[in-house]
Amino acid sequence: MLCGLLLLTLAVQAPVERQVQVLVAYHSDSGHTEKMARAAAAGAAAAGSRALVKRVAEVTREDLLQADAILLGSPVHMGDVAVEVRRALVDWSLKYGFWESRQLQDKVAAVFATGGSPSSGKEFTMLSMAQSLLQLGMVLVAPYGSLGASATTAVPESDKGVDDRELEEARRLGERAARVARRMLPTASVK
Repeated sequence: MLCGLLLLTLAVQAPVERQVQVLVAYHSDSGHTEKMARAAAAGAAAAGSRALVKRVAEVTREDLLQADAILLGSPVHMGDVAVEVRRALVDWSLKYGFWESRQLQDKVAAVFATGGSPSSGKEFTMLSMAQSLLQLGMVLVAPYGSLGASATTAVPESDKGVDDRELEEARRLGERAARVARRMLPTASVK
């Protein structure tokens, strides 16, 4: 009886552990940004996190609330972020009420982009997304020496698409975002 009572007491006092949740939201026209999104999710999963991959148009308010880290990806459109991603960011802040509620504050954020040529605006696209996420109070993480993961998809002509090195960069970004998110959670709740 005493032993059972002791075990029950220990079970009640044991910290509740949960897995870190990573949302990878993206827009993709040709499939290149989707490949980067899936690589980022694989990196988050390799770090022991649960990764959810969704197109930005399908992301719900609950997806954002449940996420400990949000990775956002866009192809370059006319040297800037795709209009679908911009619309999603506006919806997150206004339609979902995160500007007023500040419920995305202190969540980890990271960005990635794809573009046809080396200087097609990938840096500006990543800065544009990062600026919006920072406005929501999120904590931006990036690969060492870069703003985010990126892929050049059309140059040289013989190497169209996302290469293994670029997928690895996205994978490492997902892994890092998950690790940082884990560190930011209260110790007792992290698995």
